[in-house]
Amino acid sequence: MLYRDIFELKTSSDSIYDITNNVKAVLKASKIKEGTCSIFLSATTAGMMINENNRMLFEDFRNTFNAVAPEKKFYQHPENAFSHIKSSMLSQHLTIPVSNSELILGTWQSILLWEFDTKERERKIIVTINY
Repeated sequence: MLYRDIFELKTSSDSIYDITNNVKAVLKASKIKEGTCSIFLSATTAGMMINENNRMLFEDFRNTFNAVAPEKKFYQHPENAFSHIKSSMLSQHLTIPVSNSELILGTWQSILLWEFDTKERERKIIVTINY
């Protein structure tokens, strides 16, 4: 059995969003006590990670992403190849265990969505709770 919901998030270029509470809201609505929570981002220029929600750490990640895929470089796909490359370093799918109607996350873990595209987007995040 499963419960599924989709939420949308308006994003802007080169931004980070903590979507943990959005996912927790879907879990709460599901009324599911035990299982797994699957989060899917239908995007090729944004990605997700589980990590600490810390501004200084975000800058370290951003510097690393920009070192690997700088915007000012020649690419075969000139519009936003660097966005695709950066997002491929993250994930479009995460799975988190659920126990006692809670996501099992570590003390400092948050679900983070990184937007790398060159313009505002309306991102769809599909949350599926399996039990």
